[in-house]
Amino acid sequence: MHHQTRDITVQENTIVKASISKQIAEQLRSAIVAGQFKIGQRLPTEDELAQRYGVSRPSVREALKRLAAQNLVRAKRGPTGGNFVVQPSYSELAESLSGAATLLVGMGALSIEEIIEARRALQGSCIDLAANNASATHIQNIEAALKRQQDPGISDEAFCQADVAFHRALVDATDNGMLRFVMYTVIEALIPVTNMVVTVVRERSDIISLHRQMLEHLKQGEADALKVRMDELLDYLLQKFEQASTCRA
Repeated sequence: MHHQTRDITVQENTIVKASISKQIAEQLRSAIVAGQFKIGQRLPTEDELAQRYGVSRPSVREALKRLAAQNLVRAKRGPTGGNFVVQPSYSELAESLSGAATLLVGMGALSIEEIIEARRALQGSCIDLAANNASATHIQNIEAALKRQQDPGISDEAFCQADVAFHRALVDATDNGMLRFVMYTVIEALIPVTNMVVTVVRERSDIISLHRQMLEHLKQGEADALKVRMDELLDYLLQKFEQASTCRA
């Protein structure tokens, strides 16, 4: 009985410590999000944080590990070391959004018609900026993705990955960080779903032809023509989905 009581006490102490470190991590995260600590700035030392929150250094250390796991801080060793605030990448921040969208699609909460409609509205909103801001590097990235799609030996999965890369590079051409972040969800989650559904009856040559035309319009800065090709691409995918649905029925 004595051992059982001791075990329960140990478990309770562990829970309390975990709860304390979680609270500290949440407060530090809130301070970072609120701009109290800037990107690249060193956080207070473990001793200073322990005194500030009235807790032990191990609790502070565990809280910092939690923030490191969230890619919000990074530890550096040496005389000028410490824990520094880092800037998360777009992909790291948007991955949870993309995962949520994929989950909704998998659960049947989003229809293919809704996905096509969303792509039409959201990707279409990027075209003017892309046509105006596309650099030589953006063009090269789009060309590289198109080249991979043109490989006749490429698998359906790899073709889809190249498709994602094509549209991601097209959005990157807007040179707008907020659009790139928002569109990550659309591109990474919705394009693969669309392609997987229609892959049975989709003709790669048709997709490649439309992509090639879109690239040429982008090079010429022809936003209106690029929008027309984008609409044609989405109409084509919707048509192929309807054909696939008819075949399954």
